[in-house]
Amino acid sequence: MALAGMAGSDEVVFEGANMLKHGGTTVPESLLFYGGTVKDHKKVKLYTLLPDKSMTKKAAADGVKDLKSSAYALKPYYSQLEKKEGRWELQTTENSSEEGNPLPALNPLKQLEELESMETSVTEEAGAGRGTSVLRIELTPSEARKQLSAELEKEMQNLRPKVPESAENNTEAVQAVTKALEKLWQKKNNELQQKLKQANVETVYHLTVDKKHNLPRRLTLNRKVSYSGEMMNKSENETYVSKVDFTGYR
Repeated sequence: MALAGMAGSDEVVFEGANMLKHGGTTVPESLLFYGGTVKDHKKVKLYTLLPDKSMTKKAAADGVKDLKSSAYALKPYYSQLEKKEGRWELQTTENSSEEGNPLPALNPLKQLEELESMETSVTEEAGAGRGTSVLRIELTPSEARKQLSAELEKEMQNLRPKVPESAENNTEAVQAVTKALEKLWQKKNNELQQKLKQANVETVYHLTVDKKHNLPRRLTLNRKVSYSGEMMNKSENETYVSKVDFTGYR
């Protein structure tokens, strides 16, 4: 799609935001605003933006349409990624933060790449602004579930207790704690797998494209997750919304 148009740009600047709602209520700690750059089509830097709590309240009230870059973040993060042999790899740098860092998953270039290979239904929306077109890209139900499962399973693996590497730190007390934590992790992982089996996932992207230059201007995502069977409970329903604006090409 619009990826081909980006080939003529050595640097792309972007700003984005995302949040999660449970049962219609915004999860405050899920609000994240970030910025970044893409260089040479294979190097991505992402960083959280400085807080602006007035914008946080407006974002929670109005949803994705009013998520702005003058932002809010509970904790500062920084990530650097590079594409090597077709895979995006996280680069360890002096300033990078790893544990609990949500930024690598928000790589906008990777999102655009994945859309090209996913099973989707694509239609053009009416009423786009002058000089732009808006594509509605809906994942098939199986593709939407597959995408969500992969994301959550990766998060669970990152949370899995790690065995101490050095023998001196691997005492009986440490082993007992590690065993208990592993047991708890297994329990939570099994619960996640059962939950995913009963999940109904609807995922829709909207891609705004500059028609003259065939360049992406905005990518939004709206993912609704509801549950059937024993898991059916409105308070368990989730809506994840995100947007990224491509603000500059050089």
